[in-house]
Amino acid sequence: AALPFPELLANVGDEVTPVDVVAERAGQPVPAVVAQLLELELAGWIAAVPGGYVRLRRASHVRRTNVFV
Repeated sequence: AALPFPELLANVGDEVTPVDVVAERAGQPVPAVVAQLLELELAGWIAAVPGGYVRLRRASHVRRTNVFV
């Protein structure tokens, strides 16, 4: 599946990013950003955490059996 809202995902970091910061970086109103962030969350690209959102390290091309955590 294609990545939904790649320009929005680019504004969510590895550290907790508040919704208003994501919206400001993206130049979009908060309600629109919240709806798009929800879609990204449901698709597994980001996670809602206390204080905002954080990007998940999702790489479908990486074989999980070779990843050591």
